[in-house]
Amino acid sequence: MNKVEVEGGIRNNKNSLVNVTNDREAYPKRWVAALVHTNCEKKVATKLDKLGIENYVAIQTEEHQWSDRKKKIDRIVIPMVVFVRLAKDEEDEFRRLPFIMKFLTYPGTNELATPIPDEQIEQIKFLLRHSESPVAFSAHIEIGDAVRIVKGPLKGFIGYCCGVRNSDIAIHLDLLGYATTHLSKDCIENVMM
Repeated sequence: MNKVEVEGGIRNNKNSLVNVTNDREAYPKRWVAALVHTNCEKKVATKLDKLGIENYVAIQTEEHQWSDRKKKIDRIVIPMVVFVRLAKDEEDEFRRLPFIMKFLTYPGTNELATPIPDEQIEQIKFLLRHSESPVAFSAHIEIGDAVRIVKGPLKGFIGYCCGVRNSDIAIHLDLLGYATTHLSKDCIENVMM
């Protein structure tokens, strides 16, 4: 029998194979949205970092002006949500952590957690890093034409025009809705998608 040496002893290699692949290949990691208690997003992210679990909290740094001073504030863009990168077989054990309330899923689905494509997480990270105006999330938004940003810090970004002003840009995250930010009309152009 083929055996593999692992930390703490030897295990049977045959038991670690799933469909002639090891467990890591059979269950690739994917992003899911975990619901946490209000105002605990950063604390949960710190705990997950200590556990070695890849995570992301959607935060935008804003400058606030008071009569006597200016201060940079980190604002949580999606309250009570921490994005976590897990393999499907790790989700049940992860959900049992005391600081995780549940995973966000589509109603009626049999999945424990609904996966979020990597591209959508990368898009929201890019938008939050480069947007000069506040980013907001909305579950209900009217989608218009696809647009490309042609100048400013978001140059090259592709999203969708939405809303009445036709100068807001949105990124759709399946499950959560749309992240939007305001741009002047001369910063965008229509693109065919």
